[in-house]
Amino acid sequence: MPFLSGGFVDRIARRPSGLLGYLFYRFPLGHKPGFDLALDRLPPTPRDVVLEVGCGGGVFMRRLLASGCTAIAVDHSADMVRNASRLNAEAIRARRLAVSQADAGDLPVETCSIDKVYCLNAFFFFPDPQKSLAEMARVLKPGGKLALITSPPEFREKIVRFSRKMAESMRFDEPSTLEQWARDAGFSTLETRRAANAGFLMIATRQEKA
Repeated sequence: MPFLSGGFVDRIARRPSGLLGYLFYRFPLGHKPGFDLALDRLPPTPRDVVLEVGCGGGVFMRRLLASGCTAIAVDHSADMVRNASRLNAEAIRARRLAVSQADAGDLPVETCSIDKVYCLNAFFFFPDPQKSLAEMARVLKPGGKLALITSPPEFREKIVRFSRKMAESMRFDEPSTLEQWARDAGFSTLETRRAANAGFLMIATRQEKA
């Protein structure tokens, strides 16, 4: 496993595609603790319009939609957009969900239109984290909230044991660094806490004058 090629890592993680990408993100068992924590700390309501940045195969989006919310999902992988759309086809038909291929640094979402943003287990791949956070702040309504899960530096060795190439393709951000980037983007951090086996969760709110 530590010697997985860069192309293989892309297919299962950084830009998931094909059967391997489908299986990895259709059954993301390792992500479940983080999904559970994000929903516990920032549950959506039927009145919310929510955005998921890096939706993967749409499993977490399906759980968001169970609240009755309206949603937008984006991912930079065309295969993941197709998989998320198939999994949540009923919500798309009901016009409760729109899924599109997009970059986290250039979100195709109207300014100040979103109540809650979720970005789970994808941020560590974003090439421009500060621009991505600024985009998430832009689309949120003043007072809107962000739930973000990413990996801290102490996770590096764990990932290296699985795949050195994957570790080389990721960032491992200190919580304090993430909080500073969030402040610069116009967020106020409400809490940062461990997500068991999934990294750490930051909950932040968009400032009134972001």
